[in-house]
Amino acid sequence: MRMFEDISPRWKQAAKGASKPLTILSPYITEDVALNVLKGKKGARIFTLFEPEVFAAGGSSLASIRALLKDHQVFRLDGLHAKVVTDNDSFITLGSQNLTKGGLYNRELSVHLKDEPARRQAMEIIEPWLENPRPIKLEMINDMEAGIERLKGLLKEFNDQCAKHQANVEAKEKVRANRERDDVLAKSRAEISVKLERALRAGVKKTAQVMRKDAYSAPFLRVDKGESLLEWRRNRGSDVQLEKGKRYLCFLESCEFGWARLAGKQITRIEMNIRCAPGTFSAFPTLTVELSASPDDLIGQPAGTNLVVNLYDGKTPVCIVPVSFQLDTVTAFTPKRPKPSVKPTRANSPPRKPAARSPLTTPVIKWIAENPQAFEQLVRKRVTKSFNFGKGDKLAGENAADFFGETGSQFDVGLAIIEGNRVLHVSQRED
Repeated sequence: MRMFEDISPRWKQAAKGASKPLTILSPYITEDVALNVLKGKKGARIFTLFEPEVFAAGGSSLASIRALLKDHQVFRLDGLHAKVVTDNDSFITLGSQNLTKGGLYNRELSVHLKDEPARRQAMEIIEPWLENPRPIKLEMINDMEAGIERLKGLLKEFNDQCAKHQANVEAKEKVRANRERDDVLAKSRAEISVKLERALRAGVKKTAQVMRKDAYSAPFLRVDKGESLLEWRRNRGSDVQLEKGKRYLCFLESCEFGWARLAGKQITRIEMNIRCAPGTFSAFPTLTVELSASPDDLIGQPAGTNLVVNLYDGKTPVCIVPVSFQLDTVTAFTPKRPKPSVKPTRANSPPRKPAARSPLTTPVIKWIAENPQAFEQLVRKRVTKSFNFGKGDKLAGENAADFFGETGSQFDVGLAIIEGNRVLHVSQRED
């Protein structure tokens, strides 16, 4: 048995080598696909739906059935939903794909059975359906055509009203979902703010301003003269030294965050996406771990998500794990499989290369489900720990004006110690 997303090439290949007339069951039929499969063949038996709503909706084509009658027999089979192609001898395909142009571009799954026991079992189910078939004749096609145009107009009006109602239902649900998302986000940010405020009490704040050397240089956030971002005096505990050139987790008042590059007295770049080399994920050491706090990557994720973990097998996506990062805790939501490649929506669209699939996707998702605490601990460690980017990426990220605010904006910069890790906090300075 083999499985296919598009079974039509297999139909043509099997039909070409078939020594007996084909039997085809397809609720919907269009000429281009059906005649292509049956090219060079005669005497096929084709079973399909023959109902006004099918033709009024464009699911099947009366012209296609008329063309097929020249060399084949076409029968009406009420209630048909199965899609089957067989030569009653060497092969049979079963699945979701109709012999239509639309079937080439939908999400379909079909199987090709070649072994005798499986074929026989399938035919034992199908053959009783085909007893006493009712042939479709040219006169029936002519009679059906007579009223179809009027029905198409009525159906279009009905579908338009249904579409409006559906849009109204979805719009209301979107409002509810956004309200829920906003509530969860506000609660999450409040929890982070409380934790940061508590940790910031142990240190002092420094005044900084977004500025630039000249009109051609990138903006940066610079502390006042005589101050440094590398040396921090603490009200309680030992003073803290940070390392020049390293990246440190940096939070805004809004609780958005990134990884800020320290250059002595200034922050030059803030990256919201970091990629960890293979070996970070010890359970699957060949995987690359990517962490993203970019707003674009958070779109469509579960309420409360402020970080997305992407896992890669080389360049091939393995899975996506939405995460709620709360400084000292991490909650991982259900992992998502990579999105499959989208088929073209029109017949004249260029073919798209199928999305690569990693054999590690299923075992990785299973491991995360069975070891949530270990995975969450891994994520928290990678987010909060300071690090250096490799050569070529040292200046990666947004400039200070894009992340903090426009040139001339003034801020208070504080240092919090969370679970032993240094976390910067930048807030708008109050006048």
